[in-house]
Amino acid sequence: MFGPTFPAGGFGGESGKVNFFSKNVKPFEYRCKAPSLQLLFPLMNLANFITSIRLALVPFIVAALAYGRDWWALSFLTLALISDLIDGLVARRLDQITDLGQVLDPLADKSLFLSLFGYFAWVGRIPIVAFFLLLLPYFALILGGGVMYRYEGKVVEANYWGKTSSALLTLGLISVYFRIPFALYLIYVGIAASFVSAFVYFRIGVREQASRTGQGN
Repeated sequence: MFGPTFPAGGFGGESGKVNFFSKNVKPFEYRCKAPSLQLLFPLMNLANFITSIRLALVPFIVAALAYGRDWWALSFLTLALISDLIDGLVARRLDQITDLGQVLDPLADKSLFLSLFGYFAWVGRIPIVAFFLLLLPYFALILGGGVMYRYEGKVVEANYWGKTSSALLTLGLISVYFRIPFALYLIYVGIAASFVSAFVYFRIGVREQASRTGQGN
């Protein structure tokens, strides 16, 4: 089913002979016959794989909390937070910044935050209004990012306010978990930062649209 595919006449010019060290051999001429693998492996680099692990951990974190396995939940959450720190570092150091990674990273973050907000709101640890307040800018960011990619072919990078919001919400959720009194202040300031981040993205989208309209004229 899998195996190398060779051009007619071989790579080296002589039929049946393949010189994999020749400059004429392109990287993807030695490939699997399954198209799905050809599409997957160039995209799923180490940085994106680490981000995918964080996304996969989300249901395990919530399930551990729901079943009262606090230490498991804390372990999974710690692993997710560590992956959030190192995936960006790996992407920059190994030059693995891709459109897929720029989509997966915020998707993993937002999935984690919304899941934890939903759980803590359900059990009464945070007001349910906090969950819906966070849902608004997140929905706007996801929708706006999709529209931008659909029509402009661009993935907008995370801005300062988005990173600040993520840091504050992380501290806030950890404080809620340990029942620290000022937890809700961190939560609401983090939500406010997410609204500012959504507004910044909106301005970028408006400028891009205006620029595209101007070039069209």
